[in-house]
Amino acid sequence: MLSTSDAKLVKRYYLLPKAAWYSLAALFLTGGLAILLVMIDNIGLGSKGFGGLQLIAMAALMIAEGAVCIACGVVARRGLGSAHWQELEHEAIGGNANIGTNPAVAGGIGVAAAGRLVDTPDNDDLDALSAGLEIAGAAMSAYGFFDTMRRMSRAAAAVARAHGMELPGLGRTRLLVIGLPLLLLTLSFVPRFIDSTAQSSASQEVSADTIQAFNAALEPVCSYTLADDPLEHRQDSGYRVSGNITDEDGDIVASVSVETDECGAVDSVVYNADVDIARTPEENLAFVEECFARFYEAISSVDVKAERIELLDTGLVNAPVLPDQFRQAFLTGDYYTAIDTDLDDTSTLRAWALFDTEPKEEFDEYTSPRISIHLMARRS
Repeated sequence: MLSTSDAKLVKRYYLLPKAAWYSLAALFLTGGLAILLVMIDNIGLGSKGFGGLQLIAMAALMIAEGAVCIACGVVARRGLGSAHWQELEHEAIGGNANIGTNPAVAGGIGVAAAGRLVDTPDNDDLDALSAGLEIAGAAMSAYGFFDTMRRMSRAAAAVARAHGMELPGLGRTRLLVIGLPLLLLTLSFVPRFIDSTAQSSASQEVSADTIQAFNAALEPVCSYTLADDPLEHRQDSGYRVSGNITDEDGDIVASVSVETDECGAVDSVVYNADVDIARTPEENLAFVEECFARFYEAISSVDVKAERIELLDTGLVNAPVLPDQFRQAFLTGDYYTAIDTDLDDTSTLRAWALFDTEPKEEFDEYTSPRISIHLMARRS
């Protein structure tokens, strides 16, 4: 019959290896949950990266889990190797269990170290080999640690069974070692989720107002318009409204698009007009400039200040004027040579005029030559 102190010792050495293994599992689960929560925050709610509180919580929990894993494993290993336990175990089962460290632990560390040694930034094959070795090493070490802790726990369980002693349940240990850190990490993300939701909603409303303002301005001068609805569907890539002019067959012959970022700030304006090779260059230029002027009149009618529309660069609402260099190249050239001319290239704005076409030998009925002016804000 075990004394009270020995019974507590058996329970202790039964639970400590379990706690060590659960802590190691919790370490990986915490990292995985953190990635999942960040993905929800970034993809679902439109935030960027980790929040300060969340990063601190994740780091603190993972450090604590690692410390608990090491501490429980070391205490269990030393306790099960003590003379008193050896005597207690021998009396109960007539011998001593093998609680030595599984060789897979050292082997895994060696494999991972080999992976680090072959790592090189200049060779993709070696990089792949390095990553594979490191993953394999981590898996080997984790298995070796699990097997070692399992044998330690079984050694204590064998002593308990020999004395008819009831072992404690593991539910509370699992909840404390695995469930509690995951719960705390999830709770640390709640304030960020609330803030991200509020910011996302505000950004969608701003984007909707901006898109609606330009859509209302373009509708009277276009055959039809197409506009995203930010309130219906949030898009990390931003939102777009386009106005289109069609010919008598309903084909688009000219268009303009205004795009915003995910926060509703205008970041690009693009003007397009088709070139008809059956017309003279002068006729095509006149048509292009007429369409661009028509679009610009509509866009410039939007009161940016009154509508509280943010422009990433004020040059985005400049008049779309084809420079003389471009005009001369188009008038004296042919319909099979592309032209690309910079209009503005600053730290905050990139603007260029483009005649997009195909070489004569590739030009066919499916080719759609067009003249465009692109106004795009540079992102910092």
